[in-house]
Amino acid sequence: MPDSNLPSSDITIINVIKIMGPLVSWLLKSGVGYSEFSHALKSVFYHEAEKELEYLQQKKTDSSISLLSGLNRREVSSFKQRPPDQANSIHSPPSVPARIVTLWIQKKWHKQIAFSGEEISFEMLAKEISQDKHPRAMLQELQRLGLVTELANTVILHTESFTPSNSLSDSQILLSQSAFDHLSCGISNIFISKNEYLEQNLQADELTEESLRELKEYSNQLWQEYAQKMLSKALECTQRDEGKVDACHRFSLGIYQYDEPVHIPEK
Repeated sequence: MPDSNLPSSDITIINVIKIMGPLVSWLLKSGVGYSEFSHALKSVFYHEAEKELEYLQQKKTDSSISLLSGLNRREVSSFKQRPPDQANSIHSPPSVPARIVTLWIQKKWHKQIAFSGEEISFEMLAKEISQDKHPRAMLQELQRLGLVTELANTVILHTESFTPSNSLSDSQILLSQSAFDHLSCGISNIFISKNEYLEQNLQADELTEESLRELKEYSNQLWQEYAQKMLSKALECTQRDEGKVDACHRFSLGIYQYDEPVHIPEK
């Protein structure tokens, strides 16, 4: 646990970094690196600073947003000048894998090209994208993402564009919304209105794999029963509120289960 004598900002950073571990893993598995993500984060800091100033009932000037968010005033001014339909959009430069696949397709090259040694080769393609990254490293990243394979000196492209499958995209949308709701609930309970939202967590350790299976099955059983009752109640409320002018709220309720091996110190 973080040292309680540390400044509150340091404690916050320590705890947020713990949350960032799975998020960074998600990014890396999707071919997104630090430079692309850090660029996209600027938009998030800008908009959250605006929200915080509204909550504090303070003026949203370039200086106040810059001071709160850590963005420089030129960046703040750039965000302010965006059209309303682009205000909440996140513009980050395409990742290296995305740029390679896009350029390959734009050149209308065959899906099988030599890695090196020929005029049309992966090595030449990679050097057009970046002079700083080695073509072999770029190829390995594309292989890790399942976009290409290499046989002998031949690189084979497996996709028509750098886009996720519909099922993968839908799953990520559901996960991001669930994580957003859970974090928003907890942060509101801590900083805005204590215990306004239901947030509970049950943990057990020193378990065998057999006990894990038993707990998983029992969790699923209880959730199915509970979800059915909650869905019936939600439908009842939706039907009752249909057409009302103040029916402008959404409700979210979720459950998760996770387990991992842990080191148990010898007694």
